[in-house]
Amino acid sequence: MNRFLVFLFSAAIGLAMGFGAWWAFFAPEQHVEPEPGPPSAPRIEEEPRRQREPLVVQTLKQPESQTSAGVAPRWAAKNREAITALEAGDHTRAIELFEECRRAVPEEQVFALNLAEALARSANSELEHGSREGRAAAIERLKRAKELSPEREDIARRLEQVERLERSEEGLWTDTSEHFELSYDGERSEILWSAWQITSELESAYLDLGEHFGHWPVENGRPRIRVVLYKRQGFLEATGIGHWAGGLFDGTVRVPVEDLGREKTELTRVLRHEIVHAFVAVVGGKTVPGWLNEGLAQYLEHKDLGLHQRRIQGAREGLKGKQLLPLEELQKSLASLKDEQKIHSAYQLSLALVDHIERNYGERVLYEMVAGCKAGVEVTISFHKRAGTPLAQAHADLARELE
Repeated sequence: MNRFLVFLFSAAIGLAMGFGAWWAFFAPEQHVEPEPGPPSAPRIEEEPRRQREPLVVQTLKQPESQTSAGVAPRWAAKNREAITALEAGDHTRAIELFEECRRAVPEEQVFALNLAEALARSANSELEHGSREGRAAAIERLKRAKELSPEREDIARRLEQVERLERSEEGLWTDTSEHFELSYDGERSEILWSAWQITSELESAYLDLGEHFGHWPVENGRPRIRVVLYKRQGFLEATGIGHWAGGLFDGTVRVPVEDLGREKTELTRVLRHEIVHAFVAVVGGKTVPGWLNEGLAQYLEHKDLGLHQRRIQGAREGLKGKQLLPLEELQKSLASLKDEQKIHSAYQLSLALVDHIERNYGERVLYEMVAGCKAGVEVTISFHKRAGTPLAQAHADLARELE
């Protein structure tokens, strides 16, 4: 079974309730499997008489199999070793091994494509950490990956996106606190003089969310969480996301602020929302379902209990009398649903279901579901183990509550 490097962009639709946005980039594995090769196998001088082992590669642009020429067993074995390292997340080792294969058999296209895949995944890993140094390294790796696999439009798009984000931060003023790096236009005096208040809110959110998740992401050498504040037009130009987006997390928290004086309360909410996504990314990894990720971000975005309860009540009222979307449709980015009304309902359901689970099964089950994803345990299994009932039952119970 082949799975491919995919770049997915997810964003929450603002709509009437002012949802924030989350934009994430995912990279599922791409596999290479043996298949008989054509007779024109490349020759390797030190092993001219040995049986050549075939390779096969598939790409996003060409999903049908491309059969490569067979290669000597030693390089086919090293290629398999590199694939194993890549699947285990050891990008450095995978790159080293694919580089060896390519130097030995430069005409073998499979090695070039596999190396491009490893470089792209390594770049993605660097970008997830959000550091400036990591992004610089990621750009170089994406450039090399694009050279090796020019037909991979996904890599070209990702490189263009990251370079655009890099340009958007040129010349920004930066303030740091214990756990955050805050960047903004230094000519904006209203932010310059209020930066300490913003970092204070960020630090407060960090401590609060750390207690909820039982984990503090900026520990053990991990870089500070980066937060970039833009003017609305600058946010649009940097991210390509429209006016409806209240914020975005792509390894860096990015938020548009037009008038800080009037938007302080909303800014605090959006920052907390996006920082939840930063926690989920570290604690749960890439496979946390969209409904759980966005449900938690909404559930935790308000410190004020009254606003928190009104938010939940608004979501429940919006769902009353409607058929709830099945959870199978809410595994990936909720924005991938495309239809605005459906996305709106998906966000309401995500919040209502997280609230339902918290009230009936306890808050810890939510965070254990997130952590289980990092360990490769599906949320349905985590939930059933902790709650003693299927997750589908919780979904059905919520539907009955809202009839």
